Amino acid sequence: MTVLLVEELKTTLEQDFTLAGSRVYQISALRPFVCMYAAPSGTFTFSIKSGSNVLGSVSFTSADIQSDLNTSNTYAYLHKALEFTNDIPLRAGAYTLEMSSSGYIYSASSFMGWAKNNDTYFTIDGAVNNLTNNPHSFELWENKRVVYA
Repeated sequence: MTVLLVEELKTTLEQDFTLAGSRVYQISALRPFVCMYAAPSGTFTFSIKSGSNVLGSVSFTSADIQSDLNTSNTYAYLHKALEFTNDIPLRAGAYTLEMSSSGYIYSASSFMGWAKNNDTYFTIDGAVNNLTNNPHSFELWENKRVVYA
């Protein structure tokens, strides 16, 4: 049995993240873990932000999810691959990943949601007293030049 911890999109959802290191990361795509409930209408957008500045964004619809999964089912969850038109160069620092929408009206009977991590792959410092405090699940993908000698 799969148990999902999903926060429903009502207006916007945000997840802060921090990049470390001394190089520039060339972010080419991201994979948020989304949940589609009854194929809501509208366009859903994920944006990488630095403060209030949008550095890049990419959108999808419920039909895109159905196409990805080759199904007409209106209920699905997946790590949705979203490719940016151009790489987004990010340096070490704090950023926000925001999920928003247009042409979408939230309903408890038809919504898009963003799943939160409920599996632990790392050591937690301290006690987690409420799973709803867990971060939203996503992956950043980058293009990286590799030189083979």
